[in-house]
Amino acid sequence: MASLPRPPLALIADGFTSDARADRAVKAVQAGVRWVHLRDHEAKPKAFATAARVLAPRLRSAAADVTVTVNSRVDVAEALGLGAHVGRRGPSGREARERLGAKALLGYSAHEHAEAKGDRTQGVDYYFFSPVFPTTSKPDQPPAGVGTLRAFCRVASPVPVLALGGITPERVSVCRGAGARGVAVLSGIMDVDTPRAAARAYLRALAEHA
Repeated sequence: MASLPRPPLALIADGFTSDARADRAVKAVQAGVRWVHLRDHEAKPKAFATAARVLAPRLRSAAADVTVTVNSRVDVAEALGLGAHVGRRGPSGREARERLGAKALLGYSAHEHAEAKGDRTQGVDYYFFSPVFPTTSKPDQPPAGVGTLRAFCRVASPVPVLALGGITPERVSVCRGAGARGVAVLSGIMDVDTPRAAARAYLRALAEHA
């Protein structure tokens, strides 16, 4: 099982195919983020692959020890030697592991308890569990709540869980107390005017509740 990046803060670089969004991800890494998750559901395959090929070395230039993972598109992760992240649709954890090898960081997006022990999650190194709190990225999806996060962390153990969805720096302690190893953040860093300052706030919160 691959180890999680430290600190355990995953930046969901949603819409990274946009130059402005890619720049925000680079600024977050400059501020201390060491895990960037490339996601863009709207991008065509070629645009996604091209943008990932450009951004990955930029992120490594900002910090040589940064970990980059790719949402859903295992082919892109395989081509670029990156980690990957799967879910209910697309390649299973086992299929992704066979393609990427034992050393690649591999995760799964979970929304309910049953997924922690399902066939699709075999071979994954971590889970994103979402949405814990109300989130602007998925306004129609009701939040699971901290109690459900706590129950999921118990079921998923020993595989680490990162809490996702409506996570603010102030909520990091609650998520850690529920058993989450860390947090994954989208709008709290990607949709603010000062991504560096925002990233540092999350990093401070994680350090205080390590």
